[in-house]
Amino acid sequence: MEFRPIRYALSVAKERSFTKAAARLNISQSAVSEQVRLLEDEVGFPLFRRTGRGIELTERGRTFLYEAERVAGDLLSLSDTARRLRGVPTDTLTLGMGSGMAPIFMPRLFRDADALQGLWLEIVTAPTKSIFNDLHEERIDVGIAIESDPDRVPAGLIFERLTEAEMALIVPPKHRLAGGRRTVDLGQLGAEPIIMSELSVGYGEVVMAMFGDLGLRPNILAVADNIETMKAIVQTGTGAAIVPRACVDNEAKLGVLKVLGLSPPRQVAFSLFRRRQPMSRRKEAFVNRLRQALRG
Repeated sequence: MEFRPIRYALSVAKERSFTKAAARLNISQSAVSEQVRLLEDEVGFPLFRRTGRGIELTERGRTFLYEAERVAGDLLSLSDTARRLRGVPTDTLTLGMGSGMAPIFMPRLFRDADALQGLWLEIVTAPTKSIFNDLHEERIDVGIAIESDPDRVPAGLIFERLTEAEMALIVPPKHRLAGGRRTVDLGQLGAEPIIMSELSVGYGEVVMAMFGDLGLRPNILAVADNIETMKAIVQTGTGAAIVPRACVDNEAKLGVLKVLGLSPPRQVAFSLFRRRQPMSRRKEAFVNRLRQALRG
């Protein structure tokens, strides 16, 4: 039994579509269909059935491909073994991280250098939508992002919570709200120009929900896809923004931004996202070490 048709069938199962699987594999749909048909002929039963909503796995197909995922993980482990035998001791694990999260997670991640021994860690920063897309396209192995509504998380991704952080309002030092107060009522911000992040996921989704709970809609001045840009806009003296407090500790210490708590207090959850399909055993071990370190 060849691995290529199994890989194609796993992609179809993940995408729930021959067309999307073909696009993901960068080959024609007819090639995917042909390989899946050959695999079904070899195993002696259909893996998929067509429905009014597309395709779905048959019962035997689900069991077979579940085992196929495990075998795929073992094959990747063999690749790791070959690398070590060639004298290449490190594995590469690519971690995607949402904007502004470095102050929260980097101290935890690099607190114990031994936890990363034998691992070549690549860290990329991107908005939440890009984190999800890069996971889906297998450009990164795991990603840290704001915990989203499960309906907004692409199919094939799973997540688990790492930690929570307090949300805070940032304003310029001379802003009308910056006086001696330490907290501000969210209801006072109805007319305040707000700098937002992505509106449908991540920080933007959280902030929109905060206003929505009060029956308000924020007065959006600008939308940026990263917290560094949001902070820079606020520092110009224009507008305010709501971000995790830990992301602005340095600016608060330098006095370039005023950080105010929210009343009532609001928290945001950060989660580790990954693909449902298993990685090699060695990478799975690294992910487990990474998870423990990130939880602090």
